[in-house]
Amino acid sequence: MSRNIRVSEPSAEMQIKIIRAKDAIASQKPRTVRCPYCRHNSIIVFEDTRGHVQTKCKVCGRETVFNVLEMRRLRRLQLYYSSLNG
Repeated sequence: MSRNIRVSEPSAEMQIKIIRAKDAIASQKPRTVRCPYCRHNSIIVFEDTRGHVQTKCKVCGRETVFNVLEMRRLRRLQLYYSSLNG
């Protein structure tokens, strides 16, 4: 199956926005969020990411909506309970 996919360079204004975004996250720590169904690394979020994001897993194909702040709290709780257990 062949696909006609057009690829073009972003406008100059968009390229400036891309450069600014890369500069803004340069000092931030990235964090991966795993697919809850197959545990594959689904998306990468940064420290300033807020709210909800929707993604489709490349492995299992399921779409999931993540609340990024809630996932951060969940991770802290997992670390806390794992330190208690062992």
